[in-house]
Amino acid sequence: YGEDGAFQGLMELMAVPYAGCNVLSSAVGMDKILMKKILRESGIPVVDYTWFTSREWFSNQDEVIASVEALNYPVIVKPANLGSSVGISKAANRDELIAALDMACRFSQRIIVETMVTKLREINCSVLGDAESASPSVCEEPVRSGELLSYSDKYLSGGGSKGGAKGGSSKGMSSTKRLIPAPISAAQSDEIQKYALATFRELGCAGVARIDFLVDADTDKVYVNEINTIPGSLSFYLWEATGLTFDQLVDRLIDLAFKQKRENDGLVHTYSENIFSFSGSSMKLGKK
Repeated sequence: YGEDGAFQGLMELMAVPYAGCNVLSSAVGMDKILMKKILRESGIPVVDYTWFTSREWFSNQDEVIASVEALNYPVIVKPANLGSSVGISKAANRDELIAALDMACRFSQRIIVETMVTKLREINCSVLGDAESASPSVCEEPVRSGELLSYSDKYLSGGGSKGGAKGGSSKGMSSTKRLIPAPISAAQSDEIQKYALATFRELGCAGVARIDFLVDADTDKVYVNEINTIPGSLSFYLWEATGLTFDQLVDRLIDLAFKQKRENDGLVHTYSENIFSFSGSSMKLGKK
């Protein structure tokens, strides 16, 4: 729950500076439906999708199935507000769709179903900074064991990085097998970095975040898949490969946290004017 804005809200109430995204950007980044709505409105490419609630699924399955099949199979079924590939599955036909939706509804009250990119490459890029100034990292390509990057691929593979970044025994996404830098063209790397920065800005992010992309290997079309904010990902392995040590990354995050606190403290948070007090004899309640 530290990634969804609740912890950030607690810090705000306690007036404690904290690193990373604020309440709004954390919450929106965690909700795949709201995130995609904002990105699409901003002209940032996302795959076609539909969404509904678990209550709608259990009360009107025919209508939900019809909305999903308008996308065409295969599709990816996801709980709207979870990460780490939990509850996510592929559906290539109606029977698989029903099973996938039943499983996803065990994890979330809001479900999103997306068109599947069948010739898929997954490319990730991190962004560090705030609304005023931000910079992208090098890109990486995680190595997956199947059609989807699974929970096991992310956390239990035990592999290191290849192609320049340091390996090690760190757990979490840092132990995923990956290619850094990603074996893509300079033009495609620039495009992904551009969309990473735009995503970071449109969602109002700060600190560090990793933006995950889907690339259609047949067309080279790039789509934003999701954003992982603190504590979802520090992406330190990407910043090491970009030339920033872990210590330097942490220092930068602390500086950004204090900067965000100073700027927030400089805003007007209360307004003491009594709107029910009127000056002058011509102003009376109920009359002009």
